[in-house]
Amino acid sequence: MEKITLSNGFRILLEPVDWARSATMGIWVGSGSRYETPQTAGVSHFIEHMLFKGTARRSALAIAEQMDEIGGALNAYTTKEYTCFYARALDRHVGTAFDILCDMLTQPALAEKDMQTERSVILEELHMYEDSPEDLCADNLYAGVWQGDMLASNILGDRKTVASLTAEDLKAHMRRYYTPERMVAAVCGRFDRDEIVHLCEEYFGAMINTGNPVDAGPAPYRRCVALRRKDFEQTQLALAMPGISAQDERRFAMRLLMSVLGTSSSSRLYQRIREELGLVYEIESFSASYLEAGILGVDMALSPHNEKKALQEVFRIVNGFASSLTRRELARAKEQYLSGLIMNLESTQARASQMGRGELLYNEVKSADEIMERVRAVTLDEVRALAGEFLRFDQLSISAAGRVKKEKFYEEQLLMARE
Repeated sequence: MEKITLSNGFRILLEPVDWARSATMGIWVGSGSRYETPQTAGVSHFIEHMLFKGTARRSALAIAEQMDEIGGALNAYTTKEYTCFYARALDRHVGTAFDILCDMLTQPALAEKDMQTERSVILEELHMYEDSPEDLCADNLYAGVWQGDMLASNILGDRKTVASLTAEDLKAHMRRYYTPERMVAAVCGRFDRDEIVHLCEEYFGAMINTGNPVDAGPAPYRRCVALRRKDFEQTQLALAMPGISAQDERRFAMRLLMSVLGTSSSSRLYQRIREELGLVYEIESFSASYLEAGILGVDMALSPHNEKKALQEVFRIVNGFASSLTRRELARAKEQYLSGLIMNLESTQARASQMGRGELLYNEVKSADEIMERVRAVTLDEVRALAGEFLRFDQLSISAAGRVKKEKFYEEQLLMARE
């Protein structure tokens, strides 16, 4: 991989792949819901939508038609910590696709009439989100454990903020966060190196570095019970405890811990609670890590009458995990991790994503060999120590969405877990 940094701090990552006949290209921007305010919640996601609505050179229709004419694919997504705009195209059309991407990010029209159209689209997206038990449960959990920090905010914003955002709000946010020190371009596959570098210099080279690099302070964890009654067939439950940040050197050990506990079909939670007892439709452990913040836990979908028994089983399994983890389980988790890593990184899209996100958030891009070495080096004692430190119930939180019971029921379950 080659890294080029323009004089203003804009970074370009290039990884040629000889056997490829296409390339994935993307631009990662340090703009996400974490960098908003309660008054502008959802502005990063709104900008993502608006950048497809035309530029000074291209209408929204022209963007769509030109990408279709070369048989390419164009898309974007917004997270809590960044926004990504990306495209895929055959090698002979990479320059055209990348030119469209660069044009969208540097010369968006942001017309008021388009704002009204996209506002309606985003409000419909919010309606869809409220029909998803998984999304509601997770978002209510984040809102509770990170109350008072923008990590608690829904990436889409809410109806009030989406309805009030103006074109000037979007422009002001872009002036602050769409800056060269908060942007990374990554291209992987078959492409013309000089063409990519030239386009980056042409579109981004004159931007002013504002001295506002990607950075975030700690987000304090708060214990919570978050309940949302909805007419779903099942109840979605999520348990959470303080976790590790994305920069923590123990993240590889944590990934293995989560695999053994509940992210694979052979995991303890899945085998016991789903396969043996049939108490849930789905269950998995999770670790959500961000800059200087993180949580871990278990989520599941189940019928209301199974909640108490399922929670008791989860508490029992988690409570005894640190002392009972075996070498065989760890070896299996390592093989799953490494196999998934290698197969995933054979995709130019996955590789470009790893490059762009790693450079933007952590100022480093680890090679597959480096990651494999780190995973193989994790010991049984390390994972056991990590489990002993973090799989604790003294700060246990719970979120439920669906046909939820009264808060007293969930408080009683948490109290039993802590005893």
